[in-house]
This record gives sequence, C-alpha cells and structure tokens, in this order.
Amino acid sequence: MKDIELKTDTHKFKYRVNGIIIHNGKILTLKMKNNISYCLPGGHVELCEDSKTAMIREMLEEIETPVTIDKELAVVENFYLDKNNLQTHEISFYYIVKPENFNKISLQNYSKTENDKGKVKKHNFVWLDISLLNNFDFRPKFIKDKLISQDFNFEHLIVR
Repeated sequence: MKDIELKTDTHKFKYRVNGIIIHNGKILTLKMKNNISYCLPGGHVELCEDSKTAMIREMLEEIETPVTIDKELAVVENFYLDKNNLQTHEISFYYIVKPENFNKISLQNYSKTENDKGKVKKHNFVWLDISLLNNFDFRPKFIKDKLISQDFNFEHLIVR
C-alpha cells in the first residue's frame, strides 16, 4: 500500500506513527543512518489505514515482535524545515506500546536492516535512559519533555 506523504518542490506533508517502549527507566530509540539525532521507531501511515493499525504494523516491521497499544500519548501537528529545506507539515500519533514478547528485543543496543517497500534501511536501536535524555539530541523535543517529566497525559499539540 502507498504511504501517506505528499511533496512539492517546496513543501511536504506526512502522516506518521511513533512507538514508545519503556523498560527499566529507558526508552528504545532509533538512530537512522546519516542522522545525528535519536528518534522513536515508527513510520508512515498507509492509505486507508488507521493510526493504531499502522502503529502495530510498523513496530512489527521494525522490532520484529507484535505490540499492544498501552496508551495514546499525543497527537502532534508539527511544522518545520526538513534537512532538504522543505517546509514540512507532519501529523504524528505517539503511542506507548508494550511488546508481547520482550525476549525478541535486545536490551542492549543493536542494529537491524529492514526492507521497507523495496528500500533497504539500516536501523541502529539505542536504549536511552529517560532521566538522561537532555544529554542527547532526541527529537522531537516536545516528546522528550513529556518523557522526562513523566507526563503521560494525552495532549494534542501544534508545534511551529
């Protein structure tokens, strides 16, 4: 199926989901190739797919074990300039998820290759201590702030 993402020469729109796995005071983050920042595992929602189904699918693709959704943490309308200087409008759903089989997830940092619709991507998974997140370039900042403050109340944010 086709990802929900639109591009022009100057603008981009995307609809994404992001999974938060918390274990022993740490979160599982992703450091993509050529990125200096850390982010959450997840991906694009596909046409005619709801965000919860997309979250479960994306986590299965990335961490190779089914998850259940524990809590919806935030819906964010984020506006920013991307690395290619495109004005970007992103709608993202952030879910706290629980792996059904923690034995399949390394509790050490690890790398994995994923074939995402014919495009091979290398994922570097890193467990970051939530209390030390300010020491890392973890994005987006609004989710970093929620995690550090342990604010697990649902929010709808508009960030420009």
